[in-house]
Amino acid sequence: MPNEIFIIKERCTGCGSCVKVCPVSCISMADRDKEEGVRWKKLAVIDVDKCVFCNACVEDCDRLFEKTKAKVPDTNVFHAIVMHKDEVAVHVDTAAYKGVWCYAEQRHGKIVPTIYELLHVGGGMAKDLNEELCAVLIGHNVADAARDLIEHGADKVYVLDHPVFEHFLDEAYCSALTELIRKEKPNKLLMPASIIGRSFASRVAISAHTGITADATEFAIDPKTRMMRATRPSFGGNLMATILCEKHRPEMATVRPMSFPRRPAEPGRTGKVVPVQVDPSRWSVKAKFVRFDHEKDDTVDISSAEKIVSGGRGLGKPDGFKLIEDLARVLGAAVGASRPTVDAGWIPYRHQVGLTGRTVRPKLYIACGISGQIQHLAGMSSAEVIVAVNKDPDAPLMKLATLSVEGDLYELVPALIEEIKKVRGN
Repeated sequence: MPNEIFIIKERCTGCGSCVKVCPVSCISMADRDKEEGVRWKKLAVIDVDKCVFCNACVEDCDRLFEKTKAKVPDTNVFHAIVMHKDEVAVHVDTAAYKGVWCYAEQRHGKIVPTIYELLHVGGGMAKDLNEELCAVLIGHNVADAARDLIEHGADKVYVLDHPVFEHFLDEAYCSALTELIRKEKPNKLLMPASIIGRSFASRVAISAHTGITADATEFAIDPKTRMMRATRPSFGGNLMATILCEKHRPEMATVRPMSFPRRPAEPGRTGKVVPVQVDPSRWSVKAKFVRFDHEKDDTVDISSAEKIVSGGRGLGKPDGFKLIEDLARVLGAAVGASRPTVDAGWIPYRHQVGLTGRTVRPKLYIACGISGQIQHLAGMSSAEVIVAVNKDPDAPLMKLATLSVEGDLYELVPALIEEIKKVRGN
């Protein structure tokens, strides 16, 4: 029986409580003014296509039923949401799963450097577990990259090279990786929390009947249980949640880019390359690749930038970012921002640095008017050199910085720009 959820109209009071608890906002209230003989003027309506069958609304409505029943034993309201869920019984022999896998993302045939961070994290796990460290490479004409992955720590590289993988499609990539998981039974699987990684990692987890921790920033292996302890920011970065996957395998997680150092290459290192045959005719791929349009924005992406100039609330106004952009331009740097400026709408979210934004690891980080709350520091504290410009000498970032400059940024930054221009002769 497929998943099913519906409202018993006669019992729904239209109270709206279920709307508030729904995590995916798939419940709304409809008017019943045109219906004759009804007591309640509102009715809960569920968008089944958006529903994830989490049971939150059912539990909430049943709670209201029990509360009302305690006062009115013969009540005929609430207990109005019925859900039938197709539970897939999966009994996993966790001992049969071996190996730590890292997904090697590629774009247009080129390896994305995030895999080197994954191999660093996965290498530590593999050592603790005394298991193989493997990489999985999916694409077209990408087999030559397997040698590079071995030199960066992989003991084995699974290569799925086929024309169907020339352009990224969630369904095709998910089907291929899921088939390989079922066949080889890895113990752990790490994927990048990139646009592509986030897009199909959850699909893989569902297809493989396992759990996944999204956007993890810390990892550890429990020496007693041998389980992966994946930690991620929660509640806007105010708390850190450690998540376990006890009964299913592989244990999966997406890793926030730039959260870990890259594993260095060891030229001449040996490993095994395993070509994997795929048969796309077995898959039901409904999506079709049409074209790829390059982003026209000429600003440097902060996630891979070696130099970043960031602005904070100390700018005082949205126009202050013009000064930040001017300094970034003469340095050839990316423009970053603190969360308050993004929340205020001064600059787009893609520039946000911190736990709820992006984690960066540049060689130079210049922070202008940023006090340095813990959420921001967690996103940039791994920078090699940190320069802080702020009026407040006691600001947390001023104490962390390699070089702290106390003063008005609207006087100091223009002067710095002019000095850089003089040195460069322009």
